[in-house]
Amino acid sequence: MEIINQYSILWSGILILGAAAFFLLRKDYSLKSSLKVVGIAAVLLVGWLVIRPQEASTTELAQFKAEIGQGQSVLLELQSPY
Repeated sequence: MEIINQYSILWSGILILGAAAFFLLRKDYSLKSSLKVVGIAAVLLVGWLVIRPQEASTTELAQFKAEIGQGQSVLLELQSPY
């Protein structure tokens, strides 16, 4: 069950791309339908690149440390990258 949880975005992307390919390419194979499937794959890839978990940069960490104790309110949110 853990592998499904850890890679849920991958499984969802495969399911969406597979369903799109099935419905677009089931009647006949055409360049237009193929380009639509490639476009959907590109949108999924760009979406993943935008929302994927990333480490905080050192400049953000340095800025955060500078703000603590300076009389400024700080909201600290901890989350796992996965």
